[in-house]
Amino acid sequence: MFEQSTDAVFGVDAACVIRFTNRSFERLMGYSGKQLRGSQCADILCGSDLSGRAFCGPHCPIPKTVTGQPTISDFDLVVRRADGNSVLVNIGAVYISPRLRESNAQVNVFFSMRQVNPRRMIQRMAMAPLERPAKHDSNDYGQLSAREKEVLGLAAEGMRTSQIASHLSISTLTVRTHFKNIYPKLGVNSRTEAIIFAIQHGPY
Repeated sequence: MFEQSTDAVFGVDAACVIRFTNRSFERLMGYSGKQLRGSQCADILCGSDLSGRAFCGPHCPIPKTVTGQPTISDFDLVVRRADGNSVLVNIGAVYISPRLRESNAQVNVFFSMRQVNPRRMIQRMAMAPLERPAKHDSNDYGQLSAREKEVLGLAAEGMRTSQIASHLSISTLTVRTHFKNIYPKLGVNSRTEAIIFAIQHGPY
């Protein structure tokens, strides 16, 4: 069933070692099955949560959870492909009963991953309050120039630097310069924080 799934699926044992991958997972992550199987899950995914905190690691509790439950709640994760690019995914986990493990390469849990539209992910992030105290208010948005608002708006739509540059017929260096000017005006430290601010306070 998982082999034929259009979702990216991989399975790990209790030690978080990958024992199963389907072709959709291999395409999504940019690795061959031979590279993936036998590798530590954390080394492949290098996942972080929506706040940028590392999620993947040797002490991941999910494969070690008591397997009496058929599923756990899905969760969002930013994972790193073989080419170094990040991918936003929603992950669900399905535990395997002890009776079935021997016929499933000792897989404790299967993970099903589906890529999430960057715009939707940014909106989810914007709904959650920032952990650190805000250093800005909605009036800060008015300090941006028309071009800075345009650049930020396109980023909020999910465009990358190269796509913004192409859309506005400017260089990628100019796009990055606009973001450097945007950060101090909004009192933020990253593009993600700027986009979240724009969604919360701008016309998005």
